[in-house]
Amino acid sequence: MSIRKLEHFNIRTERLHETLAFYTRLLQLTDGPRPGNPPRETGAWLYDTDGVPIVHVAAFDRNDETRIAWLNNYLGERDLDSLNGSGAIDHIALLAEGYDDMLERCRTLGIAYRERLVAALNLRQIFVTDPNGISIELNYREA
Repeated sequence: MSIRKLEHFNIRTERLHETLAFYTRLLQLTDGPRPGNPPRETGAWLYDTDGVPIVHVAAFDRNDETRIAWLNNYLGERDLDSLNGSGAIDHIALLAEGYDDMLERCRTLGIAYRERLVAALNLRQIFVTDPNGISIELNYREA
């Protein structure tokens, strides 16, 4: 057995609308279907340009005990106060295209970013932080 690729990452959030705006407006992922067509207020699946749902968003309201119980049963129990930032995971890296376009979108949307060049790998990077405090590394291998 071997691991072939990362399928998706899941974000539990109290900031559903801000999270969806970040991933769809800035990263240009597409908000698409979820199995069983659950209610919109419970979350979303966001698809890359290959049609793969790489970001799953699970929404919760800390005042909705039924929803929290369901999430804890389905995804595993979490302390609600710990659901901010990347925790022990420092960042999530995504291969991207259109470096200059991303910089312009960051500026237009008022999203703070940090650039880095890894010359030994001929790699340009842009780091952004989503509304949940999760650090996203965008890697550009374009010539």
